[in-house]
Amino acid sequence: MEDDKVTRFIDTRDEQVLEDCTKAQLQSIADHFGIKLRSSKVGERWLEIMAQLRARDEALGEERPQTPASVGEHLSIGGSSRESSGSRRSVKLEILKLQLEAQLRREEREAQLRREEREAQLRKEECEHEAQLRREERELEVRLKQQEVEANKEVELKRAELGLAPPAPP
Repeated sequence: MEDDKVTRFIDTRDEQVLEDCTKAQLQSIADHFGIKLRSSKVGERWLEIMAQLRARDEALGEERPQTPASVGEHLSIGGSSRESSGSRRSVKLEILKLQLEAQLRREEREAQLRREEREAQLRKEECEHEAQLRREERELEVRLKQQEVEANKEVELKRAELGLAPPAPP
């Protein structure tokens, strides 16, 4: 059954299953994973699928165990002897391009995370600085009140020594 191979590959991602798929099955698998196939040759189609799935997994930080027939080792599996070295080279280049794109996306995400961490650290430091300023301001206000109370006591003591009446309240 054709759908059986499609389902089995989707569940296992076994390259051996993929190699035995027909052109229509490969298209079904590509559609399932949202992959746009560029090649019309069956051998190149399964390579494209594996390369894009690996690049996607790598971009997501997932590692899938490779089966013995990995994409980089057997570029001609599933293809015919008529397959030109130019098309194999273009598939290799496509795989390399996908891997580099995945690496670039990963590095961009890491840089974004570092920026966000630094911004959070700066916000935290700013909040701590503001809290410290408020504490110092309250301490100054308390000292000012204490000095004012002490100054008023001194004035009252001087008045008492001189026998002057306290001033009338306003």
